[in-house]
Amino acid sequence: MSSLINIPAKQQPVINRLHDTMNQAVAYAAAIADNAKDDGVPIPSELVDSFAADYQSIITSLTCAAGQ
Repeated sequence: MSSLINIPAKQQPVINRLHDTMNQAVAYAAAIADNAKDDGVPIPSELVDSFAADYQSIITSLTCAAGQ
């Protein structure tokens, strides 16, 4: 994350935690994709839809926090 972004001190720890969590989520998703490809077994589309809804909720909260 760029140090040029002005983030209030109160927000810094939670933003850093979210950033770290998102990086982990990206790695987990890549592992799931690799496993599905290796095994030739796709994950259920309902699971993908559930994760997509979770991420949309995150985007909605962050958009609200950005004042948009």
